[in-house]
Amino acid sequence: MSQLKQFKPKLVKLCLSATFVGALVPILPASASSEPIAAEGTTETRLLRQPTVSKDHLAFVYGGDIWLSDREGKAVKRLTQHPANEFAPSLSPDGRWIAFSAAYDRNIDVYVMPVSGGEARRLTWHPGADVVVGWSPDSQRILFSSGREIAVSRSTNLFEVSLHGGAEQKVMDAIAFEGNWSADGKYLAYRPFPQAYSGSSGWRQHRGGTTPPIWIIDLKAKELEKIPHVNASDKSPVWIGDDIYFISDRHDGAANLFVYHRRSKQVQQLSKETQWDIRSMSAFEKRIVYEAGGVLKEFDTQSGQTRTLSIDLSLQTAQANQVRPQWKDASPNLTSANLSPTGKRVLVTARGEVFTVPVKDGSVRNLTETSGIREKDAIWSPDGKQIAYLSDAGITHTIVIKNQTGEGKPKTVALGKTGYFTLLEWSPNSQQIVFQDNHLQLFVLNLANSKVSKIDESARRAAFSTSFSSDSRWLAYTVVGDNHFSQIKLFDFVTGKSTTITDGLSDADHPAFAAQDYLYFTASTNAGPTHVGLDMSSQERPLRHGIYAVVLAADGKSPMLPKSGDEEVKVDVKPAIEKKPESANESKKDDASKAIVKTVKIDLKGIEQRIVALPVAERNYSNLLVAHDGALFFLEQPQPGASNEVPTERTPNTANLMRFNAEEKKVKLVRAGIQEYGLSADGKKLLLQSAGAKLEIADASEKIDAKPVSLAGLKMRVDPRAEWQQIFNETWWMQKEFFYDANLHGLDWNGIYQRYADLLKYVQRREDLNELLVEMIGELQVGHNRVGGGDIHQETAVSVGLLGADLVLENDHMRIKTIYQGDRWNPFVPAPLAIPGLDVKSGDYIVAIDGKAVDRNTNIYALLENKVGKQVNLSIVRDLQAKLSHTITVQPIANEAELRQWHWVEKNRDYVQKKTDGKVAYVYLPNTGGEGYQYFNRMFYAQADKSALIIDERRNGGGQAANYITDVLSRPYLAGWKDRDGMIYETPGAAIYGPKAMLIDQDAGSGGDFLPYSFKRLKLGDLIGKRTWGGLIGISANPALIDGGNLVVPFFRFFTPDNAWRVENEGVAPDIDVELDPLAVNQGRDPQLDAAIDNVLTKLKNYRDVKLRVAPPMPTKLGQ
Repeated sequence: MSQLKQFKPKLVKLCLSATFVGALVPILPASASSEPIAAEGTTETRLLRQPTVSKDHLAFVYGGDIWLSDREGKAVKRLTQHPANEFAPSLSPDGRWIAFSAAYDRNIDVYVMPVSGGEARRLTWHPGADVVVGWSPDSQRILFSSGREIAVSRSTNLFEVSLHGGAEQKVMDAIAFEGNWSADGKYLAYRPFPQAYSGSSGWRQHRGGTTPPIWIIDLKAKELEKIPHVNASDKSPVWIGDDIYFISDRHDGAANLFVYHRRSKQVQQLSKETQWDIRSMSAFEKRIVYEAGGVLKEFDTQSGQTRTLSIDLSLQTAQANQVRPQWKDASPNLTSANLSPTGKRVLVTARGEVFTVPVKDGSVRNLTETSGIREKDAIWSPDGKQIAYLSDAGITHTIVIKNQTGEGKPKTVALGKTGYFTLLEWSPNSQQIVFQDNHLQLFVLNLANSKVSKIDESARRAAFSTSFSSDSRWLAYTVVGDNHFSQIKLFDFVTGKSTTITDGLSDADHPAFAAQDYLYFTASTNAGPTHVGLDMSSQERPLRHGIYAVVLAADGKSPMLPKSGDEEVKVDVKPAIEKKPESANESKKDDASKAIVKTVKIDLKGIEQRIVALPVAERNYSNLLVAHDGALFFLEQPQPGASNEVPTERTPNTANLMRFNAEEKKVKLVRAGIQEYGLSADGKKLLLQSAGAKLEIADASEKIDAKPVSLAGLKMRVDPRAEWQQIFNETWWMQKEFFYDANLHGLDWNGIYQRYADLLKYVQRREDLNELLVEMIGELQVGHNRVGGGDIHQETAVSVGLLGADLVLENDHMRIKTIYQGDRWNPFVPAPLAIPGLDVKSGDYIVAIDGKAVDRNTNIYALLENKVGKQVNLSIVRDLQAKLSHTITVQPIANEAELRQWHWVEKNRDYVQKKTDGKVAYVYLPNTGGEGYQYFNRMFYAQADKSALIIDERRNGGGQAANYITDVLSRPYLAGWKDRDGMIYETPGAAIYGPKAMLIDQDAGSGGDFLPYSFKRLKLGDLIGKRTWGGLIGISANPALIDGGNLVVPFFRFFTPDNAWRVENEGVAPDIDVELDPLAVNQGRDPQLDAAIDNVLTKLKNYRDVKLRVAPPMPTKLGQ
C-alpha cells in the first residue's frame, strides 16, 4: 500500500550536497549566529525612518510609531503609540502641527495633531491609501497622495485637505506620487510616479523604465520645467530658496543628496554616502535631515558639512507587544498534515513546529518547541514508532527522526552545506524515506546505515509524485522529460536500477500501488498546450486525464476482465487438525509468519504492454491513493474557463474527492469542495483538508461521515526575536539557494548577511523586519525580488462605501462630476449611480447623506463609513438656486477600480473610433494573465473587422508570456471562403492585417515587458510611449516564510534568440518616445494615444488590404 501522502504547499521545490550523520551542525556566514539578537547595550538606535524637521523640532518613525525630539535629537518623546502602522510624518512650516498617515481600522488615512501631543484628528476617510507628503506654505492645508481617482496607473494624484478637515480637493489631474510647494505656493516640485525600489520590492540601482524624474509645474501659468534627468531614480524634492534638493541614485553605488540650481540649470551632488542609500529626507531653512542605514544625519547647505544625530531610544520600548514572547495559535500557518498509521492522530507542521493532534482521545503534543528553528514536512512512519521531519538549525537542512511521543534523543542526518529539501514519504517497512531538492533531484535515505542516495533527476521543474510498493522493494515515481511530458519510472531498491514504464507520448502522473497486483496512474494525451504555464497560450485549456492500471506481473490479470456470471465450483477441504504450539517461542514464530509482507512481483519485460484503461471519464484528475479494500480515491479538479461564478460563490483551489470501485467499475463522488486529502498507512482512514486549514477525518469508504479535527490546541510559544532571526536567516538562505544564478551575480552574499544582521537588534516589530529584508535582498539589484506579509499587526477593517463617481467641491457643495457606468456585459461590477430609474446624473449635487448635510466642511466619505452594501439615502439637488431636492436610495460599493478602469478603456475606444472614422480597433491589456487574456478576446475579436489596431498595454501588470496575443496578431491571411449568401469569411476567422501600434509606459512590466519585446521582434508595428519597467527574471519556486510571510526569489531569466541577456534592468524602449505630458493631461488630453492614432492612420494611407472582399468569378463549367 502507498505510504500516507502529506498535504504539501503548492510549487515547493528543494536541494543537496554532502551528507553526513551527527548532531545539528550550524553552517553560517563568518561571524554570524543562529541565536536571536537582543537590543541591549546600545547607545545609538538605528532603523530610524522618515525624518521631518521644523525650526525647533525633529520627528521620525521608529517601530511603527512617531517620535519627536529637539533639532539635536535629544529630549525624545513618543507622539503616537498604536500597534497599527503610523508613518509619513510631516511637520507644518509654522512648527505647530504634525500630520501623518496611519492604518487604523485597516484604512490608511491622514491624521494631524499638535507637536505638544494629544489626540490625533482624522482628516480623510476614503478607503484608498491617503499618504501625507507635505503642507501648504501657510500651514493651513495638508498635501497627500491618493490613488482614489486613478483609472490606469501605478501612481497617484495629489490632493489637499484643510487642517480643520472637510472636503478634499485634487491638485491636478496629472499623476503625481509626491510633491513639495515652493515658499510662495506658486510652483509644485513633484515626482510623477514611484520608483521600482519601493514597498515590498527590493531593487536597488534600477535602470529600467521605472526611474522617476522630478518636474516643476506652475499650475496657473501652465508651465513645466524638468530637472535634468538620467536613467536613474529621483525622489523627495524639497525647496530651499529657489533651489530644489532631492535624492537620486544617478551615480552607481548609493543614493545620495543632490541639488538643482534653477538659475544655472545645473545638478550638483552634495552628500557622499557609499554604503547605505539615503532613503528619505526633510528640510527647513538651510539644513536638511536625511536617513541612511537607519541613522539620521544633518546636512548644512551653507557649509556642506554632514553630522550624525545620535539618538538613543534604548531605554524606551517601541512596541513591547510585538517583542515580548507570547503564546500564539499556529493553525493559520499550517503547512502539512497527515494521519498516523491507523488514524488516531494527525501529524501537523505549523509555524515551524511539529504537533500531533488527537482525533478523539488525548491532548495536542508539540514535539519540537523550538521557536527560532523551522521544522517542517513531518511524516509518520507506517509502523507508528517514529516521526521524521526537516530542521533548519544552522541554516541548513537536517532530517530528524524522533520517537512518536517526542521522548528520547532523536537521530539526525545532516544534508550538507547547501540545498533546500522537502520530505515526501516513508517506505511501508519504515526503513527508508524519499525526499527531493530544488535542483530537480530525488533522493532516498536508508535508515539502517544513514546513507543518502540519489535515485533520479527531472529534466524540468516539477514536483515528484511517488508511491512505494507494499513490500518496500519498488518505488514508482515521476520525472519530466525534455518534451515537458511526465513519465512514470520504477526504481528497484534491490538492483538499484530504474525502468521507465510509460512511452512519453502521454503525460503520466500520480502513481499509486494497489496491493500486489497493480499500479494505478493518470495519463493525458491533450496536456501538451498546458505544459508551459508561462505561456498565455495555456489559458483556458481543458485538461483531460484518464486513469490507468499497470498489471505488474506477466501472468497477472486485468482489473477490467469481464465477469462470466458462472457458479463457482466448491472444493471439499478437510478440516485442519488443531495443534497447540509446542512452546511460547513457537507461538511467536507463528505470529511472525502471519506478519510477513507478500512480495510484489513485477515483470519489467513487456510491462508497457500491460497498461489498462479504467472505464472512467477523462477529466482533470490528481492525487491517486488506494484504500485498504482496494478502492481507488482521487481528486477531480474543476476545468478553467467553463463558467464564471458569482464572486461570493467562487471556491478557488477546490476539488471533488472521487472513489473508483474495481468490482463495480464505477466512479462515485465522495465529497465536494476539498483542497487536499490523505490516507492513513493502513488505508482505512481519510484526512480531508478544506479552505481555512479545516481538517476532517472519515472512514475510507463509499459514503463518509466526516468528523472535524479540532486544531484549537495548536498553540505555541513564540519568541519574536528568535523567530525574526530565523526569518532573516531563511530569507538570506532562500536567496542563495533559489536565485537563478548560483553565483548571485558575483555578490559577496556572506558579507551582505553580516552587514544587515547587525541591524536586527533594532527591529521592534515584524513590519520593521520586512523593511530590513527588502533592503537586504535589494542588494542583488534585480526585479521580482520581494518580501512582505507575515505575522504583522492586522486591524479590524471598517469598510467605507463608494458611489462610483468623481465628486468635486463646487459652490461649497459636492457636485457629481462623472458617473461611472461600468461594464454592461460584466454582471459582477455594480455601478451604484448608473442604475436605470435612479433620478441622478452628472452635474447634480449631493447635499445630504441619510439626512446629514454635505458641504465644504464635511468629508463625504466619513458619512459613508460602514455603509458598503447597505442602503443609503442621498439628497440630490439639480439646481442650487432652486433648492429643490429629491432623495434616491443607493448601495455603496467597496472598490471602484474596475469601474474606473473600464470607463477609461471605453472612453479610449470611443475616442479612437471617432478620430479614425471607425477604421482602427483599440484593445487594452491590463495584464498578461487571466484578465489580459479575457480583455484581448473580448475586445479584439469584436473589432476584427477594422483595418488597423492599437494595442494599449500601459500599466500592464504582467503575468505570463503573451505568446497567444502575438500569435493571433501575426497570423497570415490564408484563405477566403465563399458562402452562397452573406459575406465572405476568411481563415484565420478573425485577424487584423493592417498597421498596428502598441502603447507602452514605465508602469508596464514583467509580462508587460515581454509583450512589447515580442511585438517588436516580430515587427508587428511601432512601440509608442515610454520605456517599460524591465523585469524579466521570473518568479517563484521557494516556499513561504515560517509565519506565512511572502518571499519571492527570482529563479529563471529571459534571454533572446540571439543568446543575449536583455530587458532585465533595461526595459523595452519605444520606437517613438512620447511623454505623458502633465500639461496635456490637465487639459484632458492623452498625447500618447494621439501619437498612436497618428501613427496607424499615416500607415493606412499606403496600406493595401490583403483580404479579398470579392470571390473569384463563379465557375461556368463542371469540374472547375
